[in-house]
Amino acid sequence: MSIELMPRARSRDVSGFAVFSNGDAGEAHVMAHRMLDEGRHELGHRLLGAWLDSHDGAGSDWTHLQWHMAVFEIAVGQWDAALTRFEREIMPVAISSDDALTDAPAMLWRLWLSSPRAVELPWEPLRSRAVRNLGKRDCPYVELHCLLALAGARDLETLDEWLRIKRHCKDERTQLLARLVVGLRAFAASDFAIAASVLDEVVARISELGGSHAQNLLFEEIAAYCWQLAEVRAAA
Repeated sequence: MSIELMPRARSRDVSGFAVFSNGDAGEAHVMAHRMLDEGRHELGHRLLGAWLDSHDGAGSDWTHLQWHMAVFEIAVGQWDAALTRFEREIMPVAISSDDALTDAPAMLWRLWLSSPRAVELPWEPLRSRAVRNLGKRDCPYVELHCLLALAGARDLETLDEWLRIKRHCKDERTQLLARLVVGLRAFAASDFAIAASVLDEVVARISELGGSHAQNLLFEEIAAYCWQLAEVRAAA
């Protein structure tokens, strides 16, 4: 089945960052979201993989399609392929530009959560890029992913400073974001029971900050992982 044979319909997953759907790349993106929405990971892996093999690209849209492909690779058990794709297609963009402020931290977390073995992952370049962008983007979803990079890098000092600055803010979305950061900060400090409890309270509301269903599943996975770690620690 080719992408062209897929029904021409928009994905239902249009919350937050709207699904870009214009042109050939747009059709590939809509298809990728549909396959994720429907849990058809093997078909999505095959279709998007074939499309990427026959195209070249650059910029944030191209990088986001690489993110989708890496998600499929993890889902079908090709973790090493996803890591290689991250290293070749996403990480260079994250280092050299601001075109991967959401995709790079999100994919590195997915790789870490699904890793089949102990592995050193490159958190520091993402942390540095995130610090440079904190407070400079008028988008709470981008801000969330900058903070996600800090949590992955265990940068407690910068997380604490961000919370200190935002703690009196009355904006509802900022308050929600701050609650998420409390959970991520607890994770970074290895307070897994607190992290799991806090994240469980707020993950269902992440769409209020933006993002798609496919993107926001990550935060449910982080919460579930924190519960696992908390249970292991309690049983020790």
